[in-house]
Order: sequence, then C-alpha cells, then structure tokens
Amino acid sequence: MRLSYLDILEQCFHDKFRGYNKQEVDTFLHLVADDFKSMSEEIKEKEKIIASKDNEIKSLLADLESRLVEMDTFIPQEVEEELIDLRKQVEEKDRFIKEMQEAQKHEENGDNPFSQLTPEMLKEKAKRIVNAAKNKAEQHRQDAIKELEQLMQDIEKLKKQKSALTENIKSTAIEHLSKFKAGMPNGRTGNAD
Repeated sequence: MRLSYLDILEQCFHDKFRGYNKQEVDTFLHLVADDFKSMSEEIKEKEKIIASKDNEIKSLLADLESRLVEMDTFIPQEVEEELIDLRKQVEEKDRFIKEMQEAQKHEENGDNPFSQLTPEMLKEKAKRIVNAAKNKAEQHRQDAIKELEQLMQDIEKLKKQKSALTENIKSTAIEHLSKFKAGMPNGRTGNAD
C-alpha cells in the first residue's frame, strides 16, 4: 500500500481564499484514516487466519498419513492418488496466498487483480479448503477402516479353511493308514515272506 493511516492523518493542506473548510477536511481525513487503519488491521488478521488454516490443513494431512502408516495396511492406489492431489491443491493455495501477499506489497495504482478480493471472500475460500480437506481425510479414514475389517474377515476365513484342510488331511491319512494295516497279514509291516 502506498499510504498508511498515519500518512492520511498527517496530510496538511495550504489555506486558500474561498477554499474548503479546514475543519471539515481534517474531520473527513480522520474518518478515512480510521477506516484505512481498521481495513489494514483486518487484512492482517485475515492473513493470520489463512496461515492458521493452512497449518491446520498440513497438520490434518500429516495426521492422516501417520494414521495410515500406523494401521500398517495396504493403501489402495486411488487413495494414494487422492492424497497426492490434495497435496497439490494445498501447494497451489500456498502459491496463491504468496502471490496475493506479494501483489499487495507491490501494488502501484489499484489495478491489481487481488484488490477485488475482500477478507470475507478469502475467509470463505479458506473455510471451503479446510472443509474439503477434512471431508477427504474422514473419507480416507473410513475407507481404511472398511479395508481393515475386510482383511480381518479374510484372515478368519483363511484360518477356517486351513483348519478344515488340516482335518481333512488327518482323516484321510488315518483312513489310509487303517486300510494299510488291515490289508497286511498278521499285522506285519514290510516285505512279504
């Protein structure tokens, strides 16, 4: 910004015959300076909120990644791709915020495309980004839980199949052994006389 609220407050005008009323001009400049100051403070506050939400998104993504690692389950390719997409979106938002901050610093004559953005718009955009990240994180968590439950069911099914197969092998072996013993004369084992 080229002017600060102090620049506006300290602006002096020369007296001129039949000019404006000095007190009215000063009063108006004080009002403009106060509005200017409050807008500057509001912009700084919104930037802090955006940074906070950005950190919250990064924290949620890091938390999601650590939970998935702790579960020690296979991450499907589609989930991995969505995580990569989320990371790219966060990086794009970071770049957008940095560009906006740079444009605000170097604003020359008010024709900056970011000058049309209001703090409310930025706040709403940040809310949408955070909500989208939360929703996707929750969906991934639910998918991982479902997959874990399915794996547990598959493990139980395989254990039952193993047990049944073991019983089948044992019964077949006992049956063949009893037939073998029954077919030998005098219960002998080995070669015939």
